[in-house]
Amino acid sequence: MSIGPVAVLQDVLLDMVESDNPSHTYDVTSKAVEDGANISDHMHERPTTLSISGYILGPDAMTRLSRIRQHQRGRRLVTYTNRVIHTNMAITNINTRHGSAEANGLYFTIQLKHVRRATPQQAQITSVPPSTASKASPAGNAGTKQPQQTPKQSNNKAADFRMADRASVYSGGGAGGGRGSGELTAADFRALDRASMSA
Repeated sequence: MSIGPVAVLQDVLLDMVESDNPSHTYDVTSKAVEDGANISDHMHERPTTLSISGYILGPDAMTRLSRIRQHQRGRRLVTYTNRVIHTNMAITNINTRHGSAEANGLYFTIQLKHVRRATPQQAQITSVPPSTASKASPAGNAGTKQPQQTPKQSNNKAADFRMADRASVYSGGGAGGGRGSGELTAADFRALDRASMSA
């Protein structure tokens, strides 16, 4: 018995549809759900499936069956129209029966499965944050560089020059009461050391 005035699978007329049985299934977690948690987070919808069965009759029955198989082999998404329209359906299984009761045609059972299609979205970027990446110049031959002195090393160097200057005064006979050139005593070196500390 046909359940609708016209049943069409994509572009193929189905002469008589005995039944079409859609199935809507959800997977639900088998684990305990915490009190107050959103149960929808633990339920996932499976794609809708549809099973249709009926007859294709007439001299072009095999031609129409071949057309349905072309849709399946081509992995095309089809639309099934009867009392309810199902779109984006993939043909997953085709079974046929060719007996004496179908002398001028065939009996079919076709399984369909809905394919969800996602539409990609494009986001427009209005502003770009400044890059924080290092902009270091590529390494190259920079030549020979002089070693950098720390402030402490510089101060010590200056003190050495002052001590050398005082030493030249002492060695010239300006101190020590007539000693000859280069005759510095331990007291002279202590005086030089105190002078360098107070500089």
